[in-house]
This record gives sequence, structure tokens and C-alpha cells, in this order.
Amino acid sequence: MHSPFWVSSTNSPSSPKGRNMVDLPPEVWLHVARFIPDSDLRDKLWAVNSLFLDIGMNLRWRQVLIMTRNTVGPMHILERLLDPFVAKRVRYLILRLTHVKDPSAEPLSNVNNKPFRQIQQTFRRVFTTKKDTATVKQRPRPTFTEVIDALIATTPSFTHIHELNIDCWDLPPSYNLRPLFSSIWATFGPRLEGLFLGGNVEGYRDLIASKPALPRVRELRLEFTNNLFKPGQSGDAGILTNLVGPFVLSLAPQIEKFRVWSWALLDVSAFFSLLAQSEFPILRALNVRMAFDKSLRDPSGLKTLLLRCSSTMQSLELRLNPSGLPMNPSSEQPLSLWLSECAREDGCLARLKSLDIYPTSMAAGFDALLTSIKRTEGSLLELIVRDRYLLPTEAKMVADAVSPCENLKYLRMNVWRLDTILIDHLAEKAPNISRLWISIGDTATNNNTATNNNAVGGIAKTFQQDIQGRLYAKWKLKDITIWQGGQEIDEDIMHALARSIPSVYSFFGNGHMLREDLSTSSPPNVPFGR
Repeated sequence: MHSPFWVSSTNSPSSPKGRNMVDLPPEVWLHVARFIPDSDLRDKLWAVNSLFLDIGMNLRWRQVLIMTRNTVGPMHILERLLDPFVAKRVRYLILRLTHVKDPSAEPLSNVNNKPFRQIQQTFRRVFTTKKDTATVKQRPRPTFTEVIDALIATTPSFTHIHELNIDCWDLPPSYNLRPLFSSIWATFGPRLEGLFLGGNVEGYRDLIASKPALPRVRELRLEFTNNLFKPGQSGDAGILTNLVGPFVLSLAPQIEKFRVWSWALLDVSAFFSLLAQSEFPILRALNVRMAFDKSLRDPSGLKTLLLRCSSTMQSLELRLNPSGLPMNPSSEQPLSLWLSECAREDGCLARLKSLDIYPTSMAAGFDALLTSIKRTEGSLLELIVRDRYLLPTEAKMVADAVSPCENLKYLRMNVWRLDTILIDHLAEKAPNISRLWISIGDTATNNNTATNNNAVGGIAKTFQQDIQGRLYAKWKLKDITIWQGGQEIDEDIMHALARSIPSVYSFFGNGHMLREDLSTSSPPNVPFGR
């Protein structure tokens, strides 16, 4: 196997520097790098020249993850980051500050494990050398406090961090993180553009008390979890409205993207009611995910927030699936009625470019979906219909609804049945979409539908044969994703479908597809989506 033209063919120490290296301007090398996989640039081509070294270092260190469950690994990373040559490349820092397990603690099943542990100890005595033992003793496992101290010492070197993710969902309240927060805000906090916070509500107290200065933050993500170290959620509602809410409102004039997810057994209605009292003048994207019946017992605040932000809102994700069994009318109906109320409001979300929504299994929720599509037909670029498997008539209605959406490029939905009737209809009604994502119902899904005729669910038996006789020459589709039962459908079916759509060159969003069985010529080698 020959080496690439830019790699020297000799490893002789006496070879002069650059002897077999092509002398090219940096701009040319940058262009060459565009055609090399990131994995090769990151791991294999550092020695080519200084520019490739710089690119490789940027790829390797642009995102750094610090996890404290095992403190040894994070300490090694932090020691490396003390070097400004490395630290300056970090753009996205992820801190998963989890509970540190005591390695010396005995497991609960100690009695049952005793014979195994004796064998393990004997094995170690026989095969571990004295040198190894001395090495282990020289480097005891760092404590959580030592890791945090090392992180604090490193923060001044982070000169180019733009996004920070702090997740401490299972961190006991005994850990004091206020010095860390203060160090972050004092060093790279003013440069942050994205702040992502996750954990129990109690954990937000120290963070907000550290008085973060975030003048450039444009994207804010909040994620609430249950407190594993405190029974009940007493006091959490007060923290939300008295601390977290005002913190969000202080950033309201500058936030463009806002996400709120909640997995906690906590009603956040008052939190949204507080936010709805203020203006978010440049909010373009809102993402809300929580159980409607548990977390939004009074959804009026969220509705008001949606109405007030409709003039600027371009992207909305509403995943408010109720808790408990799916498609339970008693829990689905309140959500479907609320969606209908929102859809009936004139001008509500009329400028959306992207809509990602669970419309419930109820008729009212489905009607609200169709109304929302019609209202946004002049601007809609992406439509994702979550978690409801559409019957053939419903899938046809969605296709009819998006027909006036001339700008629509991406359609994702779940259907109970895939056949050529649906494909024909989509090609006719949505000829301009470039990406299509379909999940097909399986037997388990069919059992939950409103009909008992499971024989018509899934992929039509003659679909592959029927699709081979069709040609969708005017369809602008470039990428197809089809799933069933949590996995990709048969490759032969995908290829048969691709043959009938000349413009398709990508499966499953990969930017390419296996083409061994296709008779058509390969498309240009252009990654999908670029």
C-alpha cells in the first residue's frame, strides 16, 4: 500500500527535512484537509506539517469531557490542559460532576463475592511486580476535591471556550461547587455563548448564588431531575420561582435559543407563568420536554409564553407526552385540548420554520397539528411528527397539509403502513423535500392502534416489487431513512426505493449509500447536508 503523496517515503534519520514533502501554500493544504476524514486528521496525520498538527490538535481538543465518577482519568486530562498550547483549543467543555464512589467500600453482596475476591487477591499477589505496586502507591486515586481544585487551576487557560455544559444530577449536596462556579464566571464566563445546566433543582442554588456574568450567552438549556439525596421535592418549587426564574429572566433580552426539560416529579407551571410575564424579544427557538400531566398541571403560562414569542419564534419542539401507558385517553385528552387551544389562537407560531411535536393519539391533537401546518405553510422548512403512528388516511392528510409548503425540506413521521400508495402521494404532494424519515409500525405497535386488522400494518408484502415499476423523476429527494422495530429496514428495499428516485444519493443521513447493486452512476462525492 502506497503512502499518500504528502507523506515522506523514508524514515531515515539522515533524510533532510521536507525531502519528499510537496511544498504547497497553507491554503492548498487547508483545501486538501477538507477531503480527509476527521478521524485521520485527528489521529494519524499530525506529522505531515505544522498545519496538519494544528488541525489535528483542534479536532482532538475542541470538545473536552470531564467525568468525576472515576477521578483518575479527569486528572490526567486536566494535567494536559495546564499546557496553554492544548487548552486554547477547547471550544466546548462538558462537566459531569457525579458522585464519587469509594473504591474501598465493600459491595452489598460481599458474602457471595468472598471466594472470587480471594482468588482475585491471590492472582494479584502472583502476577503484580514490586515495581507496579510501588507505582500504584506513588499515585493514589485523586479525591473529588482535588479534581475540582485542578479544574479551577485550569480555567484561566481556557481562552476560547464558547459553550459550557454542567451536569450534576447525582451529586450530593455536601459537595461545595461555589468556588468552581466563581472561577468559571471570572475567567471564561463572559465569553460563553451557550450554557447548558442539568441536575436536581437544589443544585441550582449554589450556581445562581455565585452570580454568573454571562453577557454573551445566546443559548440556554435547563434540565431538571429528581434529588436522589433528599426524600420528596419540598422547597424545589420555591427555588424554581425565586432563583431559577429570575436568573432566566435576567438573560431574557439576549436569549435566542431556550430549552427546558424536566424529568423531576415537580410541577413547573409557576415557573412558566413567571417567564410569561416578561419579554423574550429575540427568542428564535424553544424546546420543551416533560410529562404534561405531571409537570404542567396549569399550562396557561406556557401557552402565554408561546403567544408572546410567536413573532420571533422560528423553531419549536413540544414533546409533552403524558406519563404512564401510551395512548391512554384519560391522560392524552387534556394535552390534545390544550394543543387545540393554542392552535385556535390567531397568529400563534405563524412564522415557524421548524416544528417538532407530539400531537397525542386523540383526534383533537391531530387536528391541531394540521392547523399548525396550514398556518406555517409559507415558512415551514422542517416537520417532525413524534410518537404517533399514523393510519393510512392520516398519513395522506399530513401529505395533503404540507403540499402548500413549498419551502419544506425535511419531513419525519411514523406510519402504520408503508406501501406504494403512500410513496406516490408523498412524491406528488411534497416534491421539494430533500430528506424523508419514516418509521413503520410493527406488530407491537399495531396492537395499540384503533383497529384490529394487523395484517395491513408494517411494510406491504409487495412493496419491493411494486416500487420497482415506478419512477419519481421530479422528486427532489436526496436522503431517505426508513426504520421498523428500532432498526433500519432491509437493504434491498432501500436500494429498490432509491432506483425509483434518481435524485437520492444518501441513506440514513450518512451522505452516502451502498451502491453495489445500483446500475446508475455514482453521484458526486459531496457529504449530505453540506
